[in-house]
Amino acid sequence: MASNASETLKQMMKTADPDEWARYIEMGNKNFWTLQNHWMMNVEKKYGQSAAVQFDGLCYGRAIEVAAYRLLKFFKFGDDDLDTLAKVYQLSPAGSYIDIDFQRIDEHTLLRRVTDCPIQNARLAKGQEPIHCKDPLTVAAGNIARVVNPDIKITSVLCPPDEVPEGLWCDVIYTL
Repeated sequence: MASNASETLKQMMKTADPDEWARYIEMGNKNFWTLQNHWMMNVEKKYGQSAAVQFDGLCYGRAIEVAAYRLLKFFKFGDDDLDTLAKVYQLSPAGSYIDIDFQRIDEHTLLRRVTDCPIQNARLAKGQEPIHCKDPLTVAAGNIARVVNPDIKITSVLCPPDEVPEGLWCDVIYTL
């Protein structure tokens, strides 16, 4: 038996296949979202949605920013900063729980789109209103972009409390 987590992981890596490692990483990201969702729900119950959303921007925005720094240190993503932004987002805690679609609009523009948000869908199923997540999303999306390249700017954010079309939860457009 290994004496610490690092040694246990090293031993297990010897026999694990790539699918097992992908599921392990996804589980860690889902654990992040479990904590984040329960934190939001409880802060909202006690202090209201406005306070919960404000602190979500501060906490979630910073957590995703730090994850971006760590991912850039860990992996070589190449020279295309918008492609790097998409990959960093996909590998961050945000990327494996919420199915985020990235589409290149042109050489200088990237669309980040969520059509199926488990958090918002769960709220609707419980008869709750959607979280007004535009402000914390704008903070987090901007933090990741700034880490990848400070010249990447958000030119548009569409999500609650905005009126969103059926089948869409949020869009963020980045321009470099």
